[in-house]
Amino acid sequence: MLTPTTQTQRRRRRGRPRDRSADKAIVDATLELLAERGFQAATIDAIAARAGVGRNTIYRRWSGKEELIADAIRELSADLDMHEADDLYSTLLEWIRDFTRLFSDPLFGRILPAVLGELQRNPSFAAAYADRVVRPRREALLELLERAVERGQLRKEADLDQIVDLLAGPPFVRLLPVGLPPVTERYAEQLLETIWYGIGPSLDGNP
Repeated sequence: MLTPTTQTQRRRRRGRPRDRSADKAIVDATLELLAERGFQAATIDAIAARAGVGRNTIYRRWSGKEELIADAIRELSADLDMHEADDLYSTLLEWIRDFTRLFSDPLFGRILPAVLGELQRNPSFAAAYADRVVRPRREALLELLERAVERGQLRKEADLDQIVDLLAGPPFVRLLPVGLPPVTERYAEQLLETIWYGIGPSLDGNP
């Protein structure tokens, strides 16, 4: 007679463990094809061939190309996942530095134009990108700022949504190839100093 524990163990043994090396090969192939050929050419067939896996291996992990590409970009930009330090200023400064480093990365730079164009014309990709890349990080940053308000590290009346926009928007614009001044080594510090005067605690010590 099988006990519930034995039955559970047998059920677990039936499932094949997910092959992490296949995951990495698929993500790497996706990023390479995006950089080399653009969004349209990065098909499931092309990705599978480059990664050395079957189409079904991809479809067991992702429902389609849009979700796969969004997840691949999230992996490429993993440094933007929030790592909270004790000091809010240091946390935000490191986040801006990570942001500028990502946008200065040659691989990301080759992928970005294709991604921006596709976000405008492909609602399915825009939804996947928002759900998997933008929204989780924005929410993590907002939660960080909310905790900072509770601790008195930010002004109570500060508009947290606008603060998030200010942290990400300026470096994004400055790093686009549109002829703006180059980002210097002290850009992150200078940007945060400019923002901080408007969001930090009042000079009289009151939040």
